[in-house]
Amino acid sequence: MMMFELEKFDIVTSGIHLKDSTGIDLLKEVREKNDDDQKKTPFLIISSEEKDIYQEKLDEFQGSDYLRKPFTHDQFQNMIGSMLNHTDQAAEVESPAPPAAPSTQWKESPVEVPLPIVSVFTESTIEAMEQYMAEAIPDDSNGSVELDGYFSAWVDLLDSDNRIQITLLINFPKNAACGIYEGIFGEVDIEQVGGVVQKLVNIIGGIVKPKILEFAKEIKQLVHEESELPANENEITWNLGLPESKMGENHSLDMKLNGAPKFHVPFKIKDETFHLVVLIQTY
Repeated sequence: MMMFELEKFDIVTSGIHLKDSTGIDLLKEVREKNDDDQKKTPFLIISSEEKDIYQEKLDEFQGSDYLRKPFTHDQFQNMIGSMLNHTDQAAEVESPAPPAAPSTQWKESPVEVPLPIVSVFTESTIEAMEQYMAEAIPDDSNGSVELDGYFSAWVDLLDSDNRIQITLLINFPKNAACGIYEGIFGEVDIEQVGGVVQKLVNIIGGIVKPKILEFAKEIKQLVHEESELPANENEITWNLGLPESKMGENHSLDMKLNGAPKFHVPFKIKDETFHLVVLIQTY
């Protein structure tokens, strides 16, 4: 609210459960500002809870829209676009149907990902975990991969010139993620824990992005036939996409683990194991 009084914002987004308050209280405070322009700032609530629970307060304080988790990148983009352009939009975006569970059988990568590339992602994950005051120790990556944790988050690194997409995914057991959150913020809020895991994968992507520039040729060779390799084989430009996340017991991820160059690194954190999965493919 201090920033809101000092700056002009195009839009405000908020969860329901905040550390010292609620998103509804924040909405009420924004709407009660004396400046007419500020009072009309679009306000989007994002939550995994049913909208009906808060409908009365949303109507009372003129909440602009309500986006229920989980949602897709396109749904988020369309809703923000409609709010900023003042076009009509359904008050609530329906949650997408649960995707079919992917194959749990981990097949070997069709090509071996060079160890220096694996090391960059491994070291970047360790560095990101240190920002959350948690020690992550790489473990043996042999054997099957079971993504059966409670929290998952993923982000894409995209090179449009060479049509390459690197998907970086982390999968956390409930106790491990909640332990990290509790060590930093205190009392656990499950929805906020999911947000921390989503932010973590974004941090890893940000650390990785400049470090893999030196492996442009090797990455291109993983997904392109020799005859199809672009002429500028030593150049690559990565754009970091928007992170996405999902949580819940036995949740599934619409991610095809097989048929693309990939690698997997499990990490020990206290008595738990979380997983890093990286897929490299064309699009």
